[in-house]
Amino acid sequence: MRCTRCGHESADTDKFCAECGLFMRDAYIDHRLLHALVQETEGNHREARRELERLVEAEPDNVLANHMLGHVYYHQGTLDQAIAYYERALELAPKFVECSYDLGGACYHRGNMPRAIRAYRRCLEIDPNYNAAHYRLAIALFHAGELDQALEHFEKCTALTPEYLMARYHIGVIYERMGDSDSAAREFQRSADDVVEEVSSLYHLAQIYKSRGDETAANKLLERARQFGRAQVS
Repeated sequence: MRCTRCGHESADTDKFCAECGLFMRDAYIDHRLLHALVQETEGNHREARRELERLVEAEPDNVLANHMLGHVYYHQGTLDQAIAYYERALELAPKFVECSYDLGGACYHRGNMPRAIRAYRRCLEIDPNYNAAHYRLAIALFHAGELDQALEHFEKCTALTPEYLMARYHIGVIYERMGDSDSAAREFQRSADDVVEEVSSLYHLAQIYKSRGDETAANKLLERARQFGRAQVS
C-alpha cells in the first residue's frame, strides 16, 4: 500500500505510514462493515449510510464498503449514486460477480437498458451458470426489443433452474409478440399449471382462445382469473 502523502510503500496491515505518519487504514474496518450491515438489515438506512460514507472516505479502495454503500443508496432509491459506488467496487474487483449483478439492477431501474445488459453480460462472463443473471438479462433484452436474445436467456434460465417458473410466462409473451400463438399458448398453459393460478398467463391464454373463436374456453379462463382475484382480495 502506497502512502498518498509521501509515496512510501507500507505493508497492507500498517495503520500509519512509517515515513510521514499519515493515517493509512482503520484497524477496525471489519467491525465497521459489520456495524453498517446490521444497521442496514435493521432498517436504519441513514445510520448505515453515514457509517459507510465515513468508511469509504477513510479507505476509498475498500471494495466491500463501496459495494455496501451502493446497496444502501439503491434501497433508498438514489440510483445514480448507487451506480457510481457499484462501478467503483468493480473497478477495484472486476470479477465481483454479485456487484455486477447489483449494478445491472440499478441500471435497469434507472431505465438504462444498454448499461443493464452490459452489467448482466459481465456476470455471465464470470459465471455462465448464474441463472438469476440469465433471467434479469432476458428481462432487460426484452425491454430493449431484442426478443430473440431475450428468448435465448429465458430458456437458459429455465434449463438451469426449472423453479424459475415466471420465465415460462415471459417466454409465452415473446412467442405471442412473434406471432407464434401455438408456442405462446403452450408456455402460458405451463405457467398457469405450475404457478398457482398465475393470473397473467390465464388472461393471455384467454385472449389466444378468443382470437381462435373459442369463446367458451376463453370465458372459462377469464372466470378462473376473476375467482382467483376475488380470493386474493378476501
